[in-house]
Amino acid sequence: MKITLYMAMSVNGIIARKNGDEDFLSHENWKKFVSLAKEYGNFVIGRKTYEAVKDWNENYNFDDIASAEKIVVSQNSSKTLDKGYILASSPKDAVEKLSQKGFEKILVTGGAAINRAFAKEKLLDEIILNVEPVFIGQGIPLFSEDDFDIQTELIATEKLGNILTLHYKVLK
Repeated sequence: MKITLYMAMSVNGIIARKNGDEDFLSHENWKKFVSLAKEYGNFVIGRKTYEAVKDWNENYNFDDIASAEKIVVSQNSSKTLDKGYILASSPKDAVEKLSQKGFEKILVTGGAAINRAFAKEKLLDEIILNVEPVFIGQGIPLFSEDDFDIQTELIATEKLGNILTLHYKVLK
């Protein structure tokens, strides 16, 4: 199973403002995410990301990616999700559910707590970061704080308009 973390962030590693707003992320970033979600056929998000994106306008919504299995990780086993979403209790549960459906690769697209959980359980094989040309003074970091390290090797870079895409292989 190949698991790839895909995230957009500011130059200084912020994925959202303190209030969860991601207004600094570009349309190019969204298009790249949708393309990857269609390629992988799935994506995994946390409950907070699920709830935040539900409030976005109709041009940027997970519901529009009909061809992808959508997994929401939440510790609340009674969490009610919209039609088309599957609840998982942990990263390993999300991986198991997608594996049972025949997927050989998984796209994880955060937020910070889910990113940390996948990292801490050493489930990540690749990390793709879209770096937006902005510095944010306060906000939510790429990973919630915890005790883990991820050693990587840069395998590709791409310039997408003003965005720099960094593609890393996780060394295990």
